[in-house]
Amino acid sequence: MTKHLRTMTVAMLLTTCAIVSNATEANTSNQVTNASEENVTNADENKTQKCVEFVAGTDNGSTGTFGGGFVSDEISKDGVTVHCSRASFKNNPYRFNGSSTTTISTEKGNIVKIEIVGDGLTKLVKNGEGEYSITKNLIVWIGSAKSVSFKNDKLPHDYASATNIRVYVELPDTTTGIGSVNVDKHNNANNAVYNLQGQRVDGKSLPKGIYIKNGKKFMVK
Repeated sequence: MTKHLRTMTVAMLLTTCAIVSNATEANTSNQVTNASEENVTNADENKTQKCVEFVAGTDNGSTGTFGGGFVSDEISKDGVTVHCSRASFKNNPYRFNGSSTTTISTEKGNIVKIEIVGDGLTKLVKNGEGEYSITKNLIVWIGSAKSVSFKNDKLPHDYASATNIRVYVELPDTTTGIGSVNVDKHNNANNAVYNLQGQRVDGKSLPKGIYIKNGKKFMVK
């Protein structure tokens, strides 16, 4: 009877040790996984928008008032360009002369909104996709495009003027759900070996036991 009880006690102790060992290994494995996951930054909402504003008299072109009825002019700033086939952007206000096409474009991302403040702006008419709201003193365009165009179909001397041009650009989302992964340069984690206590060990001379490498457990016999 005593021998039977002793056998049962030993069996229970072995079972308990196995459960504790498995729990320790699982917890250590989770700690390693969680440590890796903490270095991953989720950046689903990483789109940014910038506003580039051209101010007449400050952001100047090269064509003066009299030449604007015959030649083109252009102003560029922060990757955004305003080009008109007949214009004078050298002075304040900017002039968009008749018989011309004005194109506002961006090098990166898409234009999502344009605001033009000035006078006689109803002479500039829509010339493409998007929503145009045009009044005498304010033009508002809303959409999503690499470039946006306006036309002035009046005679060359019949110009529309502007004091401010604001261009809102939405930059591309360069993430794929993962913003950045921080790599510990001192660890060289691709080949690092850890024991069940989460400590890094020398992988070239391992005593018998269970270890973790690349997130997976292996045994040295």
